[in-house]
Amino acid sequence: MTNPPGLPADLQVGRENAELCLLARFFNGFSNSTRLSILLLLARRGEMRVGELVSELGAPQPRVSDHLRCLSWCGYVKVRRSGRNAYYSLADERVLEVLRLGWELLQENMERVRSCERMGGGDGRRH
Repeated sequence: MTNPPGLPADLQVGRENAELCLLARFFNGFSNSTRLSILLLLARRGEMRVGELVSELGAPQPRVSDHLRCLSWCGYVKVRRSGRNAYYSLADERVLEVLRLGWELLQENMERVRSCERMGGGDGRRH
């Protein structure tokens, strides 16, 4: 058996494996439509302030701020402070690559994902 490129050869499989649990937690960062929307807006526009994101998303400011804190803490976005303003942007271009790959895979499996009850119901909306 050969190891897939880019993955550690000694990465153990199993649901109790701490590294795999952390990887699952990492992917959980992409599992919310508000967080995905924030990432897509930042990918399209570069730096944005919280107020701009709130306006674009139509979401309450505390919710957007909570998601930004989460995304920042876990390395998806970075913050640059200038006076009283905080400007958020993608922390790493690989975040955008994960989004691109996810979108490509979804396009090829749209109906299957939409109808999968294990992944959040048949309506395609799991938030």
